[in-house]
Amino acid sequence: MARHVVEIERQIEDVFAVLTDVTKTGQWYPAKVEEWWTTPPPHGVGSVRRARVLVMGRGIENDAIVTEYEPPRRASMKGLSSMAPFEANLSFEPIEGGTRVEVETVFRLRGVTRLIGPMFVKNYERGWDVGMANLKRMMEAGEL
Repeated sequence: MARHVVEIERQIEDVFAVLTDVTKTGQWYPAKVEEWWTTPPPHGVGSVRRARVLVMGRGIENDAIVTEYEPPRRASMKGLSSMAPFEANLSFEPIEGGTRVEVETVFRLRGVTRLIGPMFVKNYERGWDVGMANLKRMMEAGEL
């Protein structure tokens, strides 16, 4: 399990809205990623998002389902890939001057991905560290 925390000088509703809008991920996350909803709005528990990520020069797609959606405090999703299922949990807390965000991710690697997966997960986690710094900078500058 990996945990990433950032404090952003913006209202909790604004931070929640940006982090739970999968179409914005490519703007702040450092890897080449595109995400979109495959289910119609409104989005919440049961909604499915698809992601296309460039990994080692190859475009890989995966789906995830929203398992928790409690604006503006919590959101979670579960990856549906049989080889590398994951869980991502986001929690939001109002603090003086802004919002504290905590993201926890857990991968449950299976099959061949147990061999190459740890390298991917390490890069993914580094991406979250950089992404959270980008998110903070962009939201505080009003870019998002």
